[in-house]
Amino acid sequence: MTTDPACGTVPDDRARSRIHRLEFDVSWPPKHAAAYLIEGPEPILVDAGAPADAGRTELREGLAAVGYEPADIAHVIITHVHSDHVGQLPTLREAGATVHVSSAALPRLERDPDAVEPEVRKTAKSAGYRGDDLEAVVAAELDSLARDRRLVDPESVRPIDPAAPFTVGGREFRAVETPGHEIDHLCFETTIEGTTVLFAGDALIEPFRAGAFQVGFEPGAYRAVDEYYRAMDRLAETTATYVCPGHGPEFEDPRGVVETTRDRLDALLAETWTALEAIEPATPLQIAEQRVGEVRYHAPVLDTLGALGTLENRGMVAIETETGSGVRYYETT
Repeated sequence: MTTDPACGTVPDDRARSRIHRLEFDVSWPPKHAAAYLIEGPEPILVDAGAPADAGRTELREGLAAVGYEPADIAHVIITHVHSDHVGQLPTLREAGATVHVSSAALPRLERDPDAVEPEVRKTAKSAGYRGDDLEAVVAAELDSLARDRRLVDPESVRPIDPAAPFTVGGREFRAVETPGHEIDHLCFETTIEGTTVLFAGDALIEPFRAGAFQVGFEPGAYRAVDEYYRAMDRLAETTATYVCPGHGPEFEDPRGVVETTRDRLDALLAETWTALEAIEPATPLQIAEQRVGEVRYHAPVLDTLGALGTLENRGMVAIETETGSGVRYYETT
Protein backbone atom coordinates (compact mmCIF):
# COMPACT_ATOMS: atom_id res chain seq x y z
CA MET A 1 0.00 0.00 0.00
CA THR A 2 1.15 3.57 -0.70
CA THR A 3 -0.16 6.94 0.37
CA ASP A 4 -0.95 9.81 -1.97
CA PRO A 5 -1.38 13.25 -0.32
CA ALA A 6 -4.40 14.03 -2.47
CA CYS A 7 -6.15 10.66 -2.25
CA GLY A 8 -5.11 9.06 1.03
CA THR A 9 -4.32 5.36 1.01
CA VAL A 10 -3.96 3.93 -2.50
CA PRO A 11 -4.46 0.17 -2.91
CA ASP A 12 -1.52 -0.34 -5.28
CA ASP A 13 -1.05 -3.95 -4.20
CA ARG A 14 -4.58 -4.91 -5.25
CA ALA A 15 -4.10 -3.11 -8.56
CA ARG A 16 -0.80 -4.87 -9.16
CA SER A 17 -2.41 -8.24 -8.59
CA ARG A 18 -4.68 -7.56 -11.59
CA ILE A 19 -1.79 -6.54 -13.88
CA HIS A 20 0.76 -9.02 -15.23
CA ARG A 21 3.95 -7.88 -16.92
CA LEU A 22 5.32 -9.78 -19.92
CA GLU A 23 8.91 -9.13 -21.04
CA PHE A 24 10.42 -9.57 -24.50
CA ASP A 25 14.11 -9.60 -25.36
CA VAL A 26 15.33 -6.84 -27.69
CA SER A 27 18.82 -6.13 -28.97
CA TRP A 28 19.11 -2.55 -27.70
CA PRO A 29 19.36 -1.28 -24.10
CA PRO A 30 17.78 -2.04 -21.71
CA LYS A 31 17.49 -5.35 -23.59
CA HIS A 32 13.78 -5.83 -22.92
CA ALA A 33 10.36 -4.45 -23.84
CA ALA A 34 7.31 -4.87 -21.65
CA ALA A 35 3.64 -5.55 -22.33
CA TYR A 36 0.93 -5.73 -19.68
CA LEU A 37 -2.03 -8.06 -19.25
CA ILE A 38 -5.01 -6.54 -17.42
CA GLU A 39 -7.25 -9.20 -15.92
CA GLY A 40 -11.01 -8.99 -16.40
CA PRO A 41 -14.00 -10.59 -18.11
CA GLU A 42 -12.39 -9.55 -21.41
CA PRO A 43 -8.62 -9.68 -20.78
CA ILE A 44 -6.71 -6.76 -22.28
CA LEU A 45 -3.07 -6.65 -23.34
CA VAL A 46 -1.37 -3.27 -23.47
CA ASP A 47 1.21 -3.49 -26.26
CA ALA A 48 2.25 -6.66 -28.02
CA GLY A 49 5.96 -7.30 -27.61
CA ALA A 50 8.74 -8.03 -30.04
CA PRO A 51 8.30 -9.64 -33.47
CA ALA A 52 9.45 -12.97 -34.95
CA ASP A 53 9.58 -16.48 -33.53
CA ALA A 54 11.43 -15.48 -30.37
CA GLY A 55 8.76 -12.91 -29.52
CA ARG A 56 6.00 -15.45 -30.21
CA THR A 57 7.60 -17.89 -27.78
CA GLU A 58 8.02 -15.18 -25.14
CA LEU A 59 4.38 -14.16 -25.55
CA ARG A 60 3.11 -17.72 -25.09
CA GLU A 61 5.45 -18.43 -22.16
CA GLY A 62 4.69 -15.11 -20.47
CA LEU A 63 0.95 -15.66 -20.72
CA ALA A 64 1.21 -19.29 -19.62
CA ALA A 65 3.11 -18.23 -16.49
CA VAL A 66 -0.03 -16.41 -15.29
CA GLY A 67 -2.54 -18.96 -16.56
CA TYR A 68 -3.41 -17.50 -19.97
CA GLU A 69 -2.84 -18.26 -23.63
CA PRO A 70 -3.15 -16.02 -26.70
CA ALA A 71 -6.74 -17.13 -27.35
CA ASP A 72 -7.74 -15.73 -23.93
CA ILE A 73 -6.77 -12.17 -24.90
CA ALA A 74 -9.88 -10.30 -26.04
CA HIS A 75 -8.29 -6.93 -26.79
CA VAL A 76 -4.89 -5.37 -27.45
CA ILE A 77 -4.36 -1.61 -27.11
CA ILE A 78 -1.19 -0.15 -28.58
CA THR A 79 0.75 2.81 -27.16
CA HIS A 80 2.76 3.36 -30.34
CA VAL A 81 3.70 1.69 -33.59
CA HIS A 82 7.29 0.59 -32.98
CA SER A 83 8.19 -3.01 -33.70
CA ASP A 84 8.98 -3.91 -30.07
CA HIS A 85 5.43 -2.88 -29.11
CA VAL A 86 3.42 -4.31 -32.02
CA GLY A 87 5.52 -7.38 -32.82
CA GLN A 88 3.03 -10.09 -31.83
CA LEU A 89 -0.12 -8.48 -33.20
CA PRO A 90 -0.34 -11.12 -35.98
CA THR A 91 -0.30 -13.91 -33.37
CA LEU A 92 -2.92 -12.21 -31.21
CA ARG A 93 -5.14 -11.31 -34.18
CA GLU A 94 -5.02 -14.90 -35.39
CA ALA A 95 -6.02 -16.03 -31.89
CA GLY A 96 -9.09 -13.75 -31.99
CA ALA A 97 -8.04 -10.52 -30.28
CA THR A 98 -9.38 -7.14 -31.37
CA VAL A 99 -6.58 -4.60 -31.87
CA HIS A 100 -6.98 -0.91 -30.96
CA VAL A 101 -4.54 1.70 -32.34
CA SER A 102 -4.47 5.51 -32.40
CA SER A 103 -6.61 6.85 -35.23
CA ALA A 104 -3.75 9.18 -36.20
CA ALA A 105 -1.35 6.27 -36.74
CA LEU A 106 -3.44 4.55 -39.40
CA PRO A 107 -3.09 7.04 -42.29
CA ARG A 108 0.66 7.08 -41.76
CA LEU A 109 0.81 3.29 -42.10
CA GLU A 110 -1.29 3.36 -45.27
CA ARG A 111 0.94 5.80 -47.17
CA ASP A 112 2.41 4.96 -50.56
CA PRO A 113 6.13 4.17 -50.10
CA ASP A 114 6.85 5.94 -53.40
CA ALA A 115 5.51 9.16 -51.84
CA VAL A 116 7.42 8.66 -48.59
CA GLU A 117 10.81 7.96 -50.19
CA PRO A 118 11.61 11.49 -51.46
CA GLU A 119 10.66 13.02 -48.10
CA VAL A 120 12.92 10.62 -46.23
CA ARG A 121 15.74 11.27 -48.69
CA LYS A 122 15.37 15.04 -48.32
CA THR A 123 15.46 14.91 -44.51
CA ALA A 124 18.41 12.49 -44.41
CA LYS A 125 20.31 14.71 -46.86
CA SER A 126 19.62 17.74 -44.68
CA ALA A 127 21.25 15.89 -41.78
CA GLY A 128 24.43 15.34 -43.82
CA TYR A 129 24.05 11.75 -45.01
CA ARG A 130 25.61 11.02 -48.40
CA GLY A 131 26.30 8.11 -50.75
CA ASP A 132 25.84 4.61 -49.36
CA ASP A 133 25.01 5.94 -45.91
CA LEU A 134 22.15 7.96 -47.38
CA GLU A 135 20.82 4.94 -49.27
CA ALA A 136 21.00 2.85 -46.08
CA VAL A 137 18.90 5.41 -44.18
CA VAL A 138 16.26 5.53 -46.91
CA ALA A 139 16.08 1.74 -47.18
CA ALA A 140 15.77 1.35 -43.40
CA GLU A 141 12.91 3.85 -43.19
CA LEU A 142 10.96 2.21 -46.01
CA ASP A 143 11.59 -1.25 -44.57
CA SER A 144 10.28 -0.01 -41.21
CA LEU A 145 7.10 1.32 -42.81
CA ALA A 146 6.47 -1.98 -44.63
CA ARG A 147 7.13 -4.05 -41.50
CA ASP A 148 4.90 -1.93 -39.27
CA ARG A 149 2.06 -1.98 -41.81
CA ARG A 150 2.30 -5.79 -41.98
CA LEU A 151 2.32 -6.18 -38.20
CA VAL A 152 -0.51 -3.74 -37.49
CA ASP A 153 -2.72 -4.50 -40.54
CA PRO A 154 -4.50 -1.09 -40.52
CA GLU A 155 -7.64 -2.40 -42.21
CA SER A 156 -8.41 -4.78 -39.33
CA VAL A 157 -7.90 -2.51 -36.31
CA ARG A 158 -10.28 -0.33 -34.33
CA PRO A 159 -9.14 3.31 -34.12
CA ILE A 160 -8.72 5.08 -30.79
CA ASP A 161 -9.85 8.71 -30.73
CA PRO A 162 -7.40 10.30 -28.26
CA ALA A 163 -9.69 13.30 -27.74
CA ALA A 164 -12.26 11.36 -25.71
CA PRO A 165 -12.38 8.58 -23.11
CA PHE A 166 -12.87 5.18 -24.70
CA THR A 167 -14.04 1.80 -23.46
CA VAL A 168 -12.39 -1.52 -24.28
CA GLY A 169 -13.63 -4.79 -22.85
CA GLY A 170 -15.88 -2.97 -20.41
CA ARG A 171 -12.98 -0.90 -19.04
CA GLU A 172 -12.77 2.86 -19.52
CA PHE A 173 -9.46 4.43 -20.50
CA ARG A 174 -8.28 7.99 -20.98
CA ALA A 175 -5.70 8.51 -23.70
CA VAL A 176 -2.94 11.10 -23.31
CA GLU A 177 -1.26 12.27 -26.52
CA THR A 178 2.48 12.04 -25.90
CA PRO A 179 4.54 12.65 -29.06
CA GLY A 180 8.30 13.12 -29.15
CA HIS A 181 9.44 9.53 -28.98
CA GLU A 182 6.85 8.73 -31.66
CA ILE A 183 4.44 11.16 -33.28
CA ASP A 184 1.25 9.19 -32.55
CA HIS A 185 2.30 7.87 -29.13
CA LEU A 186 -0.49 7.51 -26.59
CA CYS A 187 -0.38 6.79 -22.86
CA PHE A 188 -3.42 5.24 -21.23
CA GLU A 189 -4.92 5.89 -17.81
CA THR A 190 -7.44 3.58 -16.18
CA THR A 191 -8.58 2.80 -12.65
CA ILE A 192 -7.87 -0.69 -11.34
CA GLU A 193 -9.02 -1.65 -7.83
CA GLY A 194 -9.17 2.01 -6.82
CA THR A 195 -5.73 2.92 -8.19
CA THR A 196 -5.25 5.14 -11.23
CA VAL A 197 -2.69 3.35 -13.40
CA LEU A 198 -0.77 4.91 -16.28
CA PHE A 199 0.38 2.65 -19.10
CA ALA A 200 3.18 4.88 -20.35
CA GLY A 201 4.72 3.03 -23.29
CA ASP A 202 8.03 4.74 -24.05
CA ALA A 203 6.94 8.27 -23.16
CA LEU A 204 7.82 8.01 -19.48
CA ILE A 205 10.58 5.69 -18.29
CA GLU A 206 12.27 6.00 -14.91
CA PRO A 207 15.94 5.02 -15.60
CA PHE A 208 16.36 6.80 -18.94
CA ARG A 209 14.69 8.85 -21.68
CA ALA A 210 13.63 7.08 -24.86
CA GLY A 211 14.99 8.64 -28.04
CA ALA A 212 13.25 11.58 -29.70
CA PHE A 213 12.40 9.59 -32.83
CA GLN A 214 9.06 11.33 -33.58
CA VAL A 215 8.79 10.64 -37.35
CA GLY A 216 12.20 9.15 -38.07
CA PHE A 217 13.91 10.76 -41.06
CA GLU A 218 10.84 12.55 -42.34
CA PRO A 219 9.63 16.16 -42.28
CA GLY A 220 8.95 16.90 -38.63
CA ALA A 221 12.14 15.30 -37.35
CA TYR A 222 13.43 18.71 -36.25
CA ARG A 223 10.30 19.20 -34.08
CA ALA A 224 10.81 16.03 -32.02
CA VAL A 225 12.23 17.61 -28.86
CA ASP A 226 9.68 20.42 -28.77
CA GLU A 227 6.97 17.75 -29.03
CA TYR A 228 8.65 15.74 -26.26
CA TYR A 229 8.46 18.75 -23.93
CA ARG A 230 4.76 19.13 -24.78
CA ALA A 231 4.20 15.48 -23.92
CA MET A 232 5.76 16.08 -20.51
CA ASP A 233 3.45 19.06 -19.98
CA ARG A 234 0.47 16.77 -20.55
CA LEU A 235 1.81 13.96 -18.36
CA ALA A 236 2.43 16.43 -15.53
CA GLU A 237 -1.37 16.53 -15.17
CA THR A 238 -1.74 12.79 -14.61
CA THR A 239 -3.57 11.60 -11.50
CA ALA A 240 -1.95 8.17 -11.70
CA THR A 241 -0.03 6.81 -8.72
CA TYR A 242 1.32 3.72 -10.46
CA VAL A 243 3.06 3.57 -13.84
CA CYS A 244 3.64 0.61 -16.17
CA PRO A 245 6.28 1.66 -18.75
CA GLY A 246 7.40 -0.03 -21.95
CA HIS A 247 10.96 -0.36 -20.64
CA GLY A 248 12.51 -0.26 -17.18
CA PRO A 249 10.75 -1.02 -13.90
CA GLU A 250 7.26 0.02 -12.87
CA PHE A 251 7.21 3.05 -10.59
CA GLU A 252 4.97 5.20 -8.39
CA ASP A 253 6.05 8.81 -9.01
CA PRO A 254 5.01 9.85 -12.52
CA ARG A 255 5.30 13.57 -11.86
CA GLY A 256 8.80 13.13 -10.52
CA VAL A 257 9.80 11.16 -13.62
CA VAL A 258 8.24 13.89 -15.78
CA GLU A 259 10.61 16.40 -14.18
CA THR A 260 13.55 14.02 -14.59
CA THR A 261 12.66 13.58 -18.27
CA ARG A 262 12.54 17.35 -18.73
CA ASP A 263 16.00 17.53 -17.14
CA ARG A 264 17.23 14.89 -19.59
CA LEU A 265 15.84 16.87 -22.52
CA ASP A 266 17.55 19.98 -21.14
CA ALA A 267 20.81 18.02 -20.97
CA LEU A 268 20.40 16.91 -24.60
CA LEU A 269 20.03 20.55 -25.67
CA ALA A 270 23.12 21.57 -23.69
CA GLU A 271 25.20 18.70 -25.08
CA THR A 272 24.11 19.48 -28.63
CA TRP A 273 24.93 23.18 -28.30
CA THR A 274 28.34 22.38 -26.76
CA ALA A 275 29.13 19.87 -29.52
CA LEU A 276 28.17 22.41 -32.19
CA GLU A 277 30.24 25.15 -30.58
CA ALA A 278 33.31 22.89 -30.74
CA ILE A 279 33.15 22.25 -34.52
CA GLU A 280 30.88 24.90 -36.09
CA PRO A 281 29.79 25.25 -38.81
CA ALA A 282 28.64 21.63 -38.87
CA THR A 283 25.96 19.31 -40.19
CA PRO A 284 23.58 17.53 -37.80
CA LEU A 285 25.42 14.26 -38.47
CA GLN A 286 28.76 15.85 -37.57
CA ILE A 287 27.25 17.35 -34.43
CA ALA A 288 25.85 13.96 -33.39
CA GLU A 289 29.29 12.38 -33.90
CA GLN A 290 30.91 15.13 -31.84
CA ARG A 291 28.31 14.65 -29.09
CA VAL A 292 28.40 10.85 -28.74
CA GLY A 293 31.42 9.61 -30.70
CA GLU A 294 31.00 7.10 -33.53
CA VAL A 295 27.39 6.95 -34.72
CA ARG A 296 26.47 3.31 -35.33
CA TYR A 297 22.71 3.73 -34.98
CA HIS A 298 20.25 6.41 -36.00
CA ALA A 299 19.04 7.20 -32.47
CA PRO A 300 21.68 9.84 -31.57
CA VAL A 301 21.25 11.51 -34.96
CA LEU A 302 17.47 11.78 -34.54
CA ASP A 303 17.98 13.14 -31.01
CA THR A 304 20.33 15.71 -32.51
CA LEU A 305 17.86 16.75 -35.22
CA GLY A 306 15.19 17.32 -32.60
CA ALA A 307 17.57 19.23 -30.34
CA LEU A 308 18.71 21.48 -33.19
CA GLY A 309 15.10 22.30 -34.03
CA THR A 310 14.47 23.40 -30.45
CA LEU A 311 17.71 25.39 -30.30
CA GLU A 312 16.70 27.12 -33.54
CA ASN A 313 13.28 27.99 -32.12
CA ARG A 314 14.99 29.45 -29.04
CA GLY A 315 17.27 31.59 -31.20
CA MET A 316 20.43 29.79 -30.08
CA VAL A 317 21.57 28.50 -33.50
CA ALA A 318 21.45 29.65 -37.10
CA ILE A 319 21.20 27.51 -40.25
CA GLU A 320 22.64 27.82 -43.73
CA THR A 321 21.31 25.32 -46.28
CA GLU A 322 23.68 24.31 -49.06
CA THR A 323 22.22 25.01 -52.50
CA GLY A 324 21.62 21.87 -54.51
CA SER A 325 22.37 19.25 -51.86
CA GLY A 326 20.02 20.61 -49.19
CA VAL A 327 22.57 19.87 -46.45
CA ARG A 328 22.10 22.00 -43.33
CA TYR A 329 25.06 23.69 -41.64
CA TYR A 330 24.56 25.05 -38.13
CA GLU A 331 26.36 27.72 -36.14
CA THR A 332 25.80 29.04 -32.64
CA THR A 333 24.40 32.57 -32.30
